[in-house]
Amino acid sequence: MLLGIARKALLLSLVLAGVRAAAAAPDFEAAARSVRELIEALVAADTANPPGNEARAVAVGAARLRAAGIPSEVKEFAPGRANLVARLRGDGSLPAILLLAHVDVVGSDGQQWSTDPHKLVEKDGYLQARGVSDDLGMAAIELEVLTLLQRERVPLARDVILAWTGDEESGGGGIRWLIANDPPSIDAAIVLNEGGGVRLGDGGKPTFIELQTAEKTYQNFTITARGATGHSSVPLPDNAIYRLARGLERLEKHTFPARLLPVTRAWLRERSQVEPKDVAAAMRKLADSTGEPPADALAVLDKAPLLASNLRTTCVATLISGGTRENALPASATATVNCRIVPDERIDDVEKEIVRILADPALEVDSSDEFGFGQPSPLEGAGPAAITKVAREMWPGIPVIPFMSRGATDSRFLRAQGAAAYGIDPIALSEEDARRAHGVDERIPTGVLRPAVEFLYRLVVELAAKH
Repeated sequence: MLLGIARKALLLSLVLAGVRAAAAAPDFEAAARSVRELIEALVAADTANPPGNEARAVAVGAARLRAAGIPSEVKEFAPGRANLVARLRGDGSLPAILLLAHVDVVGSDGQQWSTDPHKLVEKDGYLQARGVSDDLGMAAIELEVLTLLQRERVPLARDVILAWTGDEESGGGGIRWLIANDPPSIDAAIVLNEGGGVRLGDGGKPTFIELQTAEKTYQNFTITARGATGHSSVPLPDNAIYRLARGLERLEKHTFPARLLPVTRAWLRERSQVEPKDVAAAMRKLADSTGEPPADALAVLDKAPLLASNLRTTCVATLISGGTRENALPASATATVNCRIVPDERIDDVEKEIVRILADPALEVDSSDEFGFGQPSPLEGAGPAAITKVAREMWPGIPVIPFMSRGATDSRFLRAQGAAAYGIDPIALSEEDARRAHGVDERIPTGVLRPAVEFLYRLVVELAAKH
């Protein structure tokens, strides 16, 4: 009798050990191959926005989820345009976590690609196609992680939600529809989205991680000048194009004051670890400053536009038009000015500042509809702690650098709903390759998919599994 009980106990312990081993070590090589196949299918779906056609990509994802035995819902928000939402249930002891990605991509019309942008190609050690980094790669990895959690039967304390959204590149129509029409489907305390990620240094090794905890507010302003019309053979002093040009020149020369938010000071301190000595010293000086930021330290960072733009609101002319014929004086001239506003500044205050800088009451300034805004996410808590823990387990000693992104993501809408949203794309890129998003020959290194799947899987397990 006792021998039988002992044998049963031994058998049970071996079974449990096997389950734990399987849950701890999925086949990440196979998962990476699966991700590559999914990226290839999503790229081929061609979800260039406009028009979007995200329903084509959503159909691919929904089929994958069905094959894995995971129920999902397709939520149409416009003809041919849809979101995909799926959920793995936890025991409810902790609030849900949301894995978020968008499946629309920026169009490539007018860009001189070296390959077909809507066909995944391996070239010179890279996977190249529109959307591989922004944001189809992350969408594919998140879906794969969901299937791994299901396959490995990981016991969950949190619900794990997957949401693929549409229209992120043109205003966030997909996520806005979900918030307005089905908020419970994506209600989560923690959101993992694009916006930050693993950065590769020399030799292709991970050097630091950018953790996006805030983003600037996106806002457009239209500046219009009007002037007397007539035949171009008789120039008049009140020329609309010249008036607009003078105003834009004043705007070009203006620098908005530096504003050191908590996330900016944290970014300065941590980023100083990976910068040259003079830049690092200036960053530490700014991070430790009180009152007015030191002018000498600001001058060092202002030499690098990529760094300087993190310190302040920026406004730049991006579109201009005027006149009707080459032999007629223009009745009007118009410019679009795109501003990226630090989160603690108000849009109407920036508009007033633009009016002041233009210094011409004849120039009309109008703001577009607001693009959406959310307060920065906490720099501490379960999300940042788990990200730091898993990152340093995989890449010992790697700095995790909080930062405020210059671009806009769907995270702003969820931050406005009270979620703690973090930009942490697991696909490792050099800063040069990261800047190819929206541009010609967007690409990711061929070898990054396996560690990307492992990183996100381990991160979700750390945050959502029962421990």
